[in-house]
Formats: sequence, C-alpha cells, structure tokens
Amino acid sequence: MHIKIAKSKEDATHISELAHHIWHEHYPSIITEEQINYMLSKFQSADTIYDEIKSGTTYLMAFKNQSFVGYSAFYKKNNELFLSKLYIDPAYHKQGIGKQLFAEVTQFAKAHGLSSIRLFVNKYNTNSIEAYKKMGFIIEKALITDVGSGFIMDDYTMTFAL
Repeated sequence: MHIKIAKSKEDATHISELAHHIWHEHYPSIITEEQINYMLSKFQSADTIYDEIKSGTTYLMAFKNQSFVGYSAFYKKNNELFLSKLYIDPAYHKQGIGKQLFAEVTQFAKAHGLSSIRLFVNKYNTNSIEAYKKMGFIIEKALITDVGSGFIMDDYTMTFAL
C-alpha cells in the first residue's frame, strides 16, 4: 500500500469521486438519500476538499495496487488533532488500510506534540464505531449538530489519547 498527501485540484476530484461511491454504498441504511446528497455536496465536493487542502487540512490518499482505495483528512485544533474524514472503499474493508491511514495520522499528531485525536461518528454507524474502538478510541459524548437545510448530524464524539 502507498499513501500520499493530496495537493492538487485533481487529487480533490479523485477524493470527491471516491466519497460519492462510499457514501452511496455505506450510508443509505443510516441517513436518507436526500441527506447523503446534501452532505456530499456540502462537505465532500471537489471544490470544498480543495479549499480545505489550501487552508491547511491534510488529506492522505491510500492506494493499493495503484488503485485509489481510501482517504483521511485532519487538522490541528488547539492541542489535539481533529480527524474529520477516514473513508475506505467497501471493497477494500478489513485489509488494514484504515489502520495504516490511522497510523499516519497518529504519527503526525505525535510529531506535533498533540495530546489526543478527536472525531465525530454517526451514532448509528455501528461498524465504524466498533472499528474506532478497536483502534483505541473511546466514546466521550453524544452531539447533535445542525448542518443546514433541515439536516442534523446525530453523532458521538470519540477520542484517542496519545
């Protein structure tokens, strides 16, 4: 497996395309199709991703056998790292790709002297919650966030101590 840092508009486009594939496969049992489309357009569009890259969010792209199979996004916030995205193509689940991406994220956080890694995960995304627990995350609290257009994110905040 190979991991690279996303830098270009082309990288952002590839990430957005993979996000659409993953969200339409993974989330229909968790949120409505309407909310999936809204979330993709607001948070996972190529323009949004590229703007985040230019503003200092680090996107890592994971490749297996030269196929783009997953990505993560994170940024420093106060004394911790916020892991805003960690997505793997479902066809490549349970192959250690998420663990390898998370290892890179952890290495970055430690190198910058941060105390913890924080993320939000939908309360009903049980497979992801279990995967995060196996990595060492703990559920800290429940959080409901208004994301606009009548949609909310009904999440858990999970933390990983460094």
